[in-house]
Amino acid sequence: MAKLEIFQNGTSMHPDTMGDPVYQIGAKNADGEYDVVVFDAMTEKEAKIRLKELSPSKPSVKKTATKKSSKKKVAKKKK
Repeated sequence: MAKLEIFQNGTSMHPDTMGDPVYQIGAKNADGEYDVVVFDAMTEKEAKIRLKELSPSKPSVKKTATKKSSKKKVAKKKK
């Protein structure tokens, strides 16, 4: 699947948010245009959250602690 991106696709016509930018999520094609995947008109904040939900989560690589093998010195008993 192509890399999904957030892009501005116009401005809001809603009376409460008139003129604010509207964002959608899509994949850029060879022409430089976007193939829209999420058609909902969103704020940038909403789009970022939605994009994060759509992105496959990368498994976190945990570093395991390795123990250094150390030789213990054994004290010899004095007679």
